Amino acid sequence: MSSKNSGKPDARPDVADVHAVIEPLCGRGFRTPRLTTRAAAAHVARAARLSAATAHTSTLSSSCYLSGGKMLLEKIRRGSVVAATITALALSSVASAFSPPPFPRVGGIQIGSPFNYNDPTYQASLARQDIMILADYPTMAPGGQSMNSAVQAIKAKNPNALVFVYVNSNQMRADQASGTAAWGPMRDKLNSMKWWLYSDSKLTAFVGAGFGTPGDNAVNNTLFTPKDSSGNTAIDWLTKYFVTSYATTAPAVDGFFMDNVFWRPYIDGDWNRDGKIDKQTDPTVQSWLRQGYARYFALMKTLMPGKYQLGNIGDWGDPASTLTEYQGLVNGGTLEAYMGKSWSVETWAGWSAMMDRYRKTMANMAAPKLGIFNQWGSATDYQGMRYGLGSCLLSDGYYSFTDTSKGYYGVVWFDELDAKLGNGAAPPTAAWQKGVWRREFDNGIVLVNPKGNGPQTVTLGGSFVKIKGKQDPTTNNGQTVTTVTLKDRDGIILLRTAPVTRPAAPQKVTIEQ
Repeated sequence: MSSKNSGKPDARPDVADVHAVIEPLCGRGFRTPRLTTRAAAAHVARAARLSAATAHTSTLSSSCYLSGGKMLLEKIRRGSVVAATITALALSSVASAFSPPPFPRVGGIQIGSPFNYNDPTYQASLARQDIMILADYPTMAPGGQSMNSAVQAIKAKNPNALVFVYVNSNQMRADQASGTAAWGPMRDKLNSMKWWLYSDSKLTAFVGAGFGTPGDNAVNNTLFTPKDSSGNTAIDWLTKYFVTSYATTAPAVDGFFMDNVFWRPYIDGDWNRDGKIDKQTDPTVQSWLRQGYARYFALMKTLMPGKYQLGNIGDWGDPASTLTEYQGLVNGGTLEAYMGKSWSVETWAGWSAMMDRYRKTMANMAAPKLGIFNQWGSATDYQGMRYGLGSCLLSDGYYSFTDTSKGYYGVVWFDELDAKLGNGAAPPTAAWQKGVWRREFDNGIVLVNPKGNGPQTVTLGGSFVKIKGKQDPTTNNGQTVTTVTLKDRDGIILLRTAPVTRPAAPQKVTIEQ
């Protein structure tokens, strides 16, 4: 595989680059939550590879490209953990009658510290979004406020908002240790049942999770792990643990966001517990991982009726991906850093490849298809933002912008997000004019000029109005236009002088149990 440093414009990143995706979180335990440079993340990965291996630890690195990457929400606050056996769980069914919002749809990933979800100002910013993913861990109490009351306060400001909280079943970091109130019960259970991924028949050599953090060991999420006295495999127990420890204390949440819902593993290990190393490239081994996550989602549908379940599904769009086991189970998820990073698909493979992956991922979600199209960049790069937002609007995803200087903290808002486009026509399948793409909405249109197409001037076929904005008044000047010029790698929202009328989109989507 070519490294991103090879100098070739289409060079793919190596696995160390693409694994450490949430840079403020990965390998730092939130000690420096806003250090977000790729150089820092790469340094962590390189240091891990060069350091001497700890006793009984195997670091089986991947040699395959991973798109979409990984969210490492490492939460270290301490507290007591609810440890109860689940018999029946009556959770609110707020999400069971969800009406998709008009465009543009806005999603947010706010899992970075400080976790001041109790702050009314932050709550108001979060509430501007249609969907959001927040951090959580057992006994979390932002500012002394319960997580449930924080979520309720957000929903009081926007009753239509969907709020999801983060969970992760595929690894634990070294400082998520026994003896800590937040993480001790989970680690102790994994230790006692030997539910880790191992590389030896004696079950002593742990496999590193592959994300460049020493002591970050992988959990075996397949169905091959031994059952405990209650008949639970690792993934069964973890699913029930998440519900007991997170959902019962915060019934206002609309579901979980499960990190790393890969279509295939990216590390080798003894996945089926027969004492032999199973290769990550083996299609049978890949199906074992999917079966484990499919069990998680199916069990969640039983334990959290009326709720939605999301995942980090950024690699689903891989042209080689097999997603059979996930059909009808996953209601959406993040297409993490699809734009804006050196390892983003749009960067190394181009805009068309990114859009192919975007469409494939959206097509394989269950209703109501809560796909979050995530872009990283500078909060003042308005052209880059319009390009990303426009690309997102060519399908039905929720646009998420992450400020590189802050990571997954805070809400960045742009003038374009206040444009009232209404419902959209069917997503286009081909360029409209001169390589420029266009999608129609009730109250306007969006145009996107892909990278490599060069500057283009297009005739609109009628009069349209530029939005009136303060951030980029040169572009968003409120003028009526019949033609528009787009730079290379650019986009724009234009409003109609009179809205069109089209059949309404299906409403009141419900979950089939």
